[in-house]
Amino acid sequence: MALPLEGIRVVDLGQIFAAPYCTLQLAYMGAEIIKIEPPPQGEMLRRPNQSPGGVNYAFLMLNPNKKSVTLNLKHSRGREILLRLLEDADVLVENFASGVMEQLELDYQRLGARFPRLIYASVKGYGSDGRWAKLGAMDSTIQAASGFISVTGYADGPGVRTPAAFIDMGTGSHLVSGILAALIQRSRTGRGQKVEVAMMDVALPPMTGLIANELEGKPYTRMGNRHRSACPSNVYETADGEIMIFCVSESHWEALARMMHRSELIGSPRYRDHAARFAIVDEVDRMVNEWTRAHRREDLVQMLLENHVPCAPVRSIAEVLGDPEIRRRGMLLDTAFPTRGAVSVMGCPIKFSEDGYDSRELNAPPMVGEHTAQILSRIGFAPEQVEQLRAEGVV
Repeated sequence: MALPLEGIRVVDLGQIFAAPYCTLQLAYMGAEIIKIEPPPQGEMLRRPNQSPGGVNYAFLMLNPNKKSVTLNLKHSRGREILLRLLEDADVLVENFASGVMEQLELDYQRLGARFPRLIYASVKGYGSDGRWAKLGAMDSTIQAASGFISVTGYADGPGVRTPAAFIDMGTGSHLVSGILAALIQRSRTGRGQKVEVAMMDVALPPMTGLIANELEGKPYTRMGNRHRSACPSNVYETADGEIMIFCVSESHWEALARMMHRSELIGSPRYRDHAARFAIVDEVDRMVNEWTRAHRREDLVQMLLENHVPCAPVRSIAEVLGDPEIRRRGMLLDTAFPTRGAVSVMGCPIKFSEDGYDSRELNAPPMVGEHTAQILSRIGFAPEQVEQLRAEGVV
């Protein structure tokens, strides 16, 4: 049986993280991804002049199972070739700044009229119709604009961004959902449509609890790793590292108190519920930390697991990469790149019970323009014509 999206052709103008992560997921579902890159160096994330082997590792991680075609979209011939590629494409994906596709005369108004079955999928920072439409957007700036940085960190210090690009990746995943829905609707109506996902919009749902607090008149203040509705909840020292303990329910607190040999606290009015404990949170955290410091991290995880108390070891990136579960789940897959040798690429979190993605089918990330001649021959260009286009700076 075919993969879910086998037979779907995607023309990918994406760059950096959000759109490439979207098309990575589509690729693993079986879609053919034709990645359009500017000649001669390719898309920005490759960073050939700054990276070993002329290609950035992050680019490699997000671009396996794709075909690279170089096209100069600032050149009229390049745009003509793109239009020919779109004649039998199902989806166009782009995440240029607002206004760029209009300047290139590749906006949805034009392309939707010419290719009525095309699904035109766009990532924008703040939405193409908003007052901040032309404001440059990166994961870090959306963290700032969405309020995330204002609630991250400690009360006596500045707000802190996370270096994890969770908004970029969340935006890519939301765009996948929109594309799949549009494909289903097209199967009923025969018509495509525009699907737009704004990074700012994606940043708001994770803030649900914090927004609820604000709407209730209980604005959140920075408190590091603590949680005022789950106490104790913090990162605690261990004999050989750190552990996060998160007592969501009273049963968690009672189990923790027994493990600490402090059962008398369970019936004490000073510790009767989360609110009471949070009022004396420094005292509670000192008590828990004194207990955790006497144990090894992995021993604590096992004890807490056996007593059904939510926890997790605070692991380094190196520890995460060394976890065999990451490989078993197919979240890091092994391949190779000509100028970098063996590399690991990002897998797909979506697992299918039947005929899902098989890592044995993995194709390495493409060299810049590796598939240009192959794809252009499909639409009628002879090898000598491709060479002429290359000499003219079109491909």
